Amino acid sequence: METIQIVKRDGVATITLHRPEVHNAISMELVDELTGVLQECQTDEHVKVLIITGTGKSFASGGDLNQFIAARGHEQAYPLLNKVAGLLSDIDHFPKPVIAMINGAAVGGGCEFAGACHFRFASDRALFGFVQIGMHITTGWGGGSRLLDKLPESKALALLLTGERMSAHEAKAYGFVEEVYPADQLQEEVERFARKIAAQPLVGIEAYMRILQWKREGVSQAERIRREVDQCAGIWGSDAHVAVVQKFLSKR
Repeated sequence: METIQIVKRDGVATITLHRPEVHNAISMELVDELTGVLQECQTDEHVKVLIITGTGKSFASGGDLNQFIAARGHEQAYPLLNKVAGLLSDIDHFPKPVIAMINGAAVGGGCEFAGACHFRFASDRALFGFVQIGMHITTGWGGGSRLLDKLPESKALALLLTGERMSAHEAKAYGFVEEVYPADQLQEEVERFARKIAAQPLVGIEAYMRILQWKREGVSQAERIRREVDQCAGIWGSDAHVAVVQKFLSKR
């Protein structure tokens, strides 16, 4: 792979966007390679959680302008935008947790990319901004819709309509970022959180991710509860479950 790097260790797959010469701009080649890696991680039973980060001082700088600026009008722009939107939807709906480890700038499309992940942890040097409006466009990869789902409408609209850039601490205050760490501690802290998830059984991780998806799909709470009970019954009484219970009882 030319545009990304991946390391798998102790149930955690760390994926690094690796186009430092263009601040990890999202190209069609990167989309293809990352799509393939996601498919691989989805079926790898040893991978329980994903971390996505960027090389150098940037998380992701948005779309590769050399590719995107060549498009003129809806007919040419739609296939490009829709391809990246599809990738971000794959991340958003991924059946295992995806953590954005935001080491630097995540502006424009990079902010949309971060917003598609399930968790966002940032370096105190990170920079955020939905700056598209100042470029006479809007979010085009689904980032505006996700932001309106994640934040109170007035806060999301303020970010989208002003295009203002935010520090990591401001992004946390808005509710867009879970936690901010000093740059030299970011990787350690994110990996510590990821390992806590990876220490749990994959069957439970994937089951909770399904519950999240039912909520996002607009399934009624009553139906979600019915499905939750049914899902738990389906994994109840496995050898691993019984062994844990018997160990607990033997200690009592």
